[in-house]
Amino acid sequence: MKRIAIYFFYDSAGTVHDYVDYFLTDLSKNTQKIITVVNGSLDEANKKKLLKFGEVIERENHGLDVGAYQEGIRKLGSDLKSYDELILLNNTIMGPLYPFKETFDKMDQNKEIDFWGLTKVGEMQLPPHLLPTAYYGYYPDHIQSHWIAIRSSLFNTMDWEKYWYDMPEITSYDMSVGHHETVFTRYFADLGYKWQVSVDTDHFYPNTIAPIYYIPHLMVKELRCPIFKKRAAFNDLQQYVEQGSGEQNPELFDFIKNQTDYPFELIGPSILPNYHYYDIYKNMANVEILPSEYSVAQKNRLRIAFILHLYFEDLIDDYLAYAKNMPANVDVFVTTSQQHLINQIEEKFSALTNQVKVILVNNRGRDVSALLVGAREIVLNGGYDLICYSHDKKTTQLGNQTVGYSFAHKCNVNIYGTKPYVENVIHLFESDNQLGLAVAPEPNHGDFFWTVQKEWTPDPNNVENTKSLLKRLGVNVPIDGEHQVVAPLGSVFWFRPKAMAKLFQVEWQYEDFPEEPLPVDGTISHAIERSYPFIAQDANYYIKTIMTDKYAAVEYLNLKFYLRQITKKIAAFPPFDQQGTLAGKLGAIELLTDIGNQNKQAVKFNSVKTFLRRVKNYILRKLNKR
Repeated sequence: MKRIAIYFFYDSAGTVHDYVDYFLTDLSKNTQKIITVVNGSLDEANKKKLLKFGEVIERENHGLDVGAYQEGIRKLGSDLKSYDELILLNNTIMGPLYPFKETFDKMDQNKEIDFWGLTKVGEMQLPPHLLPTAYYGYYPDHIQSHWIAIRSSLFNTMDWEKYWYDMPEITSYDMSVGHHETVFTRYFADLGYKWQVSVDTDHFYPNTIAPIYYIPHLMVKELRCPIFKKRAAFNDLQQYVEQGSGEQNPELFDFIKNQTDYPFELIGPSILPNYHYYDIYKNMANVEILPSEYSVAQKNRLRIAFILHLYFEDLIDDYLAYAKNMPANVDVFVTTSQQHLINQIEEKFSALTNQVKVILVNNRGRDVSALLVGAREIVLNGGYDLICYSHDKKTTQLGNQTVGYSFAHKCNVNIYGTKPYVENVIHLFESDNQLGLAVAPEPNHGDFFWTVQKEWTPDPNNVENTKSLLKRLGVNVPIDGEHQVVAPLGSVFWFRPKAMAKLFQVEWQYEDFPEEPLPVDGTISHAIERSYPFIAQDANYYIKTIMTDKYAAVEYLNLKFYLRQITKKIAAFPPFDQQGTLAGKLGAIELLTDIGNQNKQAVKFNSVKTFLRRVKNYILRKLNKR
């Protein structure tokens, strides 16, 4: 079958990432011609990457995919009649995980169809805000527009010409979906044209409306779906825990990495610069639970340094014990601002078989300046592949010292808690060249419970301070206060120097840090602490949370306890049991908030009991109206 493809390409930065080359290389084996239509413009280097596959058309960025397809069809003109099949597709999909020849061979066997696609979405009723852009007033069962193949039995007809002639100007994403993607299939089916999808889930999982979003792992593993959506790495998180337990996307990426020949390293550069890291972190489940009592590692080949800052004399022995968990080939550097501790540190750390060097630093900036100023040359020019950084933590600003102890313990045990665990962490970096930063789980006990909500607080200045710092460093990745930050709170972490290059290229001075007494929050040090993951992301590295197997059990049970305590309060009114989903619980909170705002006077002049009765009656009325 003689085929031609119109490939719609858009990238906000005008970058043609390597996944496009991999995709089009395989596609070109199955088509006679590829025309790439670019919304926007490309520089010569990026345009050259596409020209190797055929003609490239650059156009103004308007009309979204519909405008691009119209442009490509116009460019083809009467030449289209010389082909048997036209494929309209775009770069929102990645692959192939299996050769496209499988798909083409399968679909060629069905001679009766007039058009086909890879995947489809089932019929959906719409919320009010989407109705104005929906051609049919709902979304019918339809082929997804990331790949629609049209045969000559359709594109050589007046029906085909009329469809595109009548197409209104597309001015928004919702309009593109409502007037093209969800229309194309039904429009031509109503005219008697037959269609099919190559990855049909109707018999495999018939009740899934959007299988490419909700069961992508099963589609790839069980049905050999050749593509996956790029947005699987950054999609809406609430949507996934509403439709399942959130396992599908992590299992998808794990399958791609370990069970297919697809070069997994192609994914990172296309998503890391453009999307909030927390979304990527959750969709890829970038958390590693590692054994603490036995090692799964072979002898490592990395050059590694352990940089430790010591200030408190009474903690020297504790941190010497942790240093003993480092393999013998790890170089140990100890910084301290206490002149009188140098001899003591040198004497005690001489018990190590590692090479040890003690460095005197200025106390201004504490552990953060010790790393960025005192140890800068070690990181920047030491030739190390991997560095573990730590300092003696007391968190003395807290009235309850056990809260501070638990914070330090959480950092220490999950970064270098045992010798086998350290070997496993090193092996993790050695086996994953795209891992740039590994952090302990954030504290969420006692005074630190605010991190359950987000790690930016309690000082609201942390967000803007971090943004300003990253701008100064030339780091350009999405960042806002609503997305959580996967940062080493406590400043104890593992990192690749290459992932932190932009931070250490700055010639930091002690004067860049506030003098003592150091404020509890909101300083440049706290901004730096939160900047590490964004710097790594900007350098195209992933960030992972790491935990020992034993601590993971503690963390899971703590979080389960917190969730139970909160939901018990939210579910104070029996009718909400009928809305037991996350959306229902969040709706309960919104209702309570609205009522509270509307009844401030009631709270002021009536008893709490009376007010709650009013709230309950209000909710019951609302529910009865539904």
